[in-house]
Amino acid sequence: MSNQDYYNNQPHYGGGPPAGPGYYPPQGPPPGGQGGYYPNQPPQGGYPQQQGGYYPQPPPNTVYVQQQPQKQSGGAGGGTCMAWVHSFTGSQRFALLRQVVIDNMFARQAFHAGRLAASRSTGAKARFASTSSAQANVFSRATTVAATAVSVGSIAWYTHLYGQLPFIGELSANSPAEEGLHPASYPWSHKGWLDSFDHASIRRGYQVYREVCAACHSLDRIAWRNLVGVSHTVDEVKTMAEEVEYEDGPNDAGEMFQRPGKLADYMPAPYPNEEAARAGNAGALPPDLSLIIKARHGGADYVYSLLTGYVDTPAGVEIREGLNYNPYFPGGAIAMARVLYDGLVEYDDGTPATSSQMAKDVVTFLSWAAEPEHDERKKMGLQAVILLSGMLAISLYVKRFKWSSIKTRKILYNPPK
Repeated sequence: MSNQDYYNNQPHYGGGPPAGPGYYPPQGPPPGGQGGYYPNQPPQGGYPQQQGGYYPQPPPNTVYVQQQPQKQSGGAGGGTCMAWVHSFTGSQRFALLRQVVIDNMFARQAFHAGRLAASRSTGAKARFASTSSAQANVFSRATTVAATAVSVGSIAWYTHLYGQLPFIGELSANSPAEEGLHPASYPWSHKGWLDSFDHASIRRGYQVYREVCAACHSLDRIAWRNLVGVSHTVDEVKTMAEEVEYEDGPNDAGEMFQRPGKLADYMPAPYPNEEAARAGNAGALPPDLSLIIKARHGGADYVYSLLTGYVDTPAGVEIREGLNYNPYFPGGAIAMARVLYDGLVEYDDGTPATSSQMAKDVVTFLSWAAEPEHDERKKMGLQAVILLSGMLAISLYVKRFKWSSIKTRKILYNPPK
């Protein structure tokens, strides 16, 4: 029962204490009271004297509840609920909850206002982007038109000056007679990705170079030591090197002297200088053969076709005196005469020395001279493929069975309540 129920239902006590334990203010029961308030008693603890008894003045937010038996009417239960409601609404927890609700209301209003502002800003940006895109398209079209006009004008100006379209004359001028025949593609033993040089052919090719080609062409980038383990043994190479005299010095007297060759020496040149080479070849300079395979379009196929492509000058074709006709050479006229004939050299291993066999062997030797690291490079490449294949297999295993579970997992954070 609340204070209001107490004041409304029992205006005063006249004759004795009410039934039950009574109502006690915070100051305790008045003197002489035995379980209730008694009228006509002097004021105690600050309660004023009223007609019919004492009426206490409870402090604010104070609820006095009398426990009623369950057998009483439902009014007592309703009073208890009302008392709990009044107690809860007057508590600090209710004030905090009310503030949270108000804050949430303002927060939702601010959120909706922010979304509205963002949508308006997005619309403005879209309109600005569309405007910028339109301007960019106009600029792009103008640039395209200007570039096209400049290109067409340049072509017209060039045609007016030179009487022909640019580049067309240069492309059409290279006829087969001027450019030379394209060589056929030959099945070289070292052409495959995993193929190595035919070292027996390299040995025979060096013999052809030494007995035929070395009279005019140099091999400046190849030393005697490069032949060791490739085509000859160490003793064989030392013997060949000692057959050549090299100028060295100065000695203690300050004079140059001649000495036998050694493994560190490079292969000797046939001429001491370029002028001597031109003088000995009717003005033509024999090229160095160290990189000739890499320096010519077509590579080994071109050099082989050139060595075996000498034919008689066809009718209607005129070449200058001292030149030789070879359809694979650009222009068809070459200063070098045919040098390979059947049986020109005698191979140590008994291989028939036909012109095509000698050309094939010397081209193989020159291919090795252009790439001495050829076999080692392919060997290292195969080792790298094996290593990388193993690493790929390990990577696939780790990706499939180890990393996939880590990559696809989801981590959820449940904050403490």
